[in-house]
Amino acid sequence: KATMPLFTVVLSRILFNERQTKRVYISLIPIITGVGIATVTEISFDLIGLLAALAATCGFSLQNIFSKKLMKETGVHSFELLAILGRISMCMFLPFWVIVDVRSLMARHSVESLEIDWWTVSVLLVTDGILSFLQNIVAFGVLSMVTPLTYAVANASKRIAIIGVSLFLLRNPITLTNLMGMCMAVGGVLLYTRAKHKDGKSALLPVHNDGNFNYIKNVI
Repeated sequence: KATMPLFTVVLSRILFNERQTKRVYISLIPIITGVGIATVTEISFDLIGLLAALAATCGFSLQNIFSKKLMKETGVHSFELLAILGRISMCMFLPFWVIVDVRSLMARHSVESLEIDWWTVSVLLVTDGILSFLQNIVAFGVLSMVTPLTYAVANASKRIAIIGVSLFLLRNPITLTNLMGMCMAVGGVLLYTRAKHKDGKSALLPVHNDGNFNYIKNVI
């Protein structure tokens, strides 16, 4: 997903002929490169996995672009759009889950011989679902206030936070390469923010004031 800003720029240019300044294009380079360097020690190459990951990233970029366009042109609220997409996704992928995962589970063991702590599994599934739901709420809320490219940059910088937390929780050894990649990616985000500021393009963030939502300029 470190390449999401690149996909967003290319797809926005192809689909809607949206152009960015040279400063913005240049600022994307250290972000993508930095995340790649930070994760270089974790690389386990597989061609099918690489192609699937790139296809998924392309799909996420398209989702962000069209979701933003839909919210802008129809005025649909970001949370309402999230609810609609959630219902569609459930209808689309529930049959695949039943056919693939449930069938695989039942084929390996009979129900009586399963040695699984269902209580722990249930708690983990519910916790994972709640956290994923909250993450999507925040993601669509942010997307409703910024451009798809700014959201993609924020998403790429989130990878650095994930890497950093995983280093502490999983006790993975931290190398100089990891630190250099993280610093480069953070520097890229700062460059992107400065580029947007110089271009005079800032996001409009809602601020609550006596029951009404007024908008103020906030540099992203």
